[in-house]
Amino acid sequence: MKTSFVRRGRLEIVYEILSVCCRPVQKTRIIYACNLNHGQLHKYLKYLISCGLLRSIEKNRREFFLTTGEGRGFLREYERLKKFVKKNQGGDGRPWR
Repeated sequence: MKTSFVRRGRLEIVYEILSVCCRPVQKTRIIYACNLNHGQLHKYLKYLISCGLLRSIEKNRREFFLTTGEGRGFLREYERLKKFVKKNQGGDGRPWR
């Protein structure tokens, strides 16, 4: 059995967080869905909120996170870029030899 480990980039992690937060979710859900630890999540949440891509809402004394309209725009553009790169890859699956 072949096991491969692929390191994710920051943009991919941002994409995953924003995707999970299309509906209001709590930190625990984001941690498990995006495979992050609490420290990593805290840094990303602070960054995404400061950029206006994510917002924090309080409901029943609990904190939830929700992707903003600008965040949804980021998701659309990221998906468009992924399709473009995939379409323009070489025959071996690696881009730009």
